[in-house]
Amino acid sequence: MKSPICLFVYKRVETTRQMLASLKACPECADSELYVFMDEARNDDEAEQVEAVRALFDDIQGFKEVHPYPARMNKGMAASVIDGVTAVLKQHESIIVLEDDLVVSPDFLTFMNAALDAFKNRDDIWSISGYTPKMEGVDSRDPKGIFLVPRAQCWGWATWADRWETVDWEVDDYKRICKNKAVRKAFDRGGNDLFRTLEMERNERIESWAVRWAYAASRQNKWTVNPMLSKVQNIGLKSSESHVGWHDERHEVELQGSSTVIDPNVQPDNELVMAFKKHHDLSIISRIGYFMRLHNLGYDFTKRLLHRK
Repeated sequence: MKSPICLFVYKRVETTRQMLASLKACPECADSELYVFMDEARNDDEAEQVEAVRALFDDIQGFKEVHPYPARMNKGMAASVIDGVTAVLKQHESIIVLEDDLVVSPDFLTFMNAALDAFKNRDDIWSISGYTPKMEGVDSRDPKGIFLVPRAQCWGWATWADRWETVDWEVDDYKRICKNKAVRKAFDRGGNDLFRTLEMERNERIESWAVRWAYAASRQNKWTVNPMLSKVQNIGLKSSESHVGWHDERHEVELQGSSTVIDPNVQPDNELVMAFKKHHDLSIISRIGYFMRLHNLGYDFTKRLLHRK
């Protein structure tokens, strides 16, 4: 039994087209159900693009079944993902999730399904990630291997219903953890951007389901499984409003389609954990940018000024 694929699309026609082409190159598509959640336009200017994206799924072939869910009002990414994944996981015990600016390697579904099977009974595993950043100092590691990280990721990922249903999307303990250095430090094991991002989300400076998903994993001391070589590439970083602060070359990877050996008994490797953290840790300039945005200190003006140069 293949896990269903849950896809979130909006108005990006070309990246959606490329994403679908890469996904259809995965042999498991023919045995996989596809759930497509299509957000509605925010205004009349976006309506044509939204309709063009939806048209890509008219009479689409190559999947076991296709379930389209066009929204009647604009929900935004966070609400779309939370509601969509919740709905699918009421019918299935696991799920593979993609967005409309990701392309995948031909063995992406092979890896995700195999990893979901291998780790479903390991209570310390929260999710599976198809995306892996290029990290420094790990060239000697087996490129066909896997490793664990203390950060749930959102660029091509998978999980199980029993993990998803434990998430507190309201983050009811937020005010308490603001005063708890140990909890904040534990959260930032996956990168010192994490608690800062949660601060911005809780203060409504950004809209993010992913940081709340990552925080829930951290609070439960769970791990995410990564392939050593990435099976997902984000092709929307430079043009997307959803990835502000992610536009630099550090996050760009080449797709690797080689087979991956899944060790169901894999344990955390401190060197790999630290290399992963180092990749995500913010520079001083980025920390200043986060602070300005959190406290509304002319962040948008400064960003526009820098883009003009």
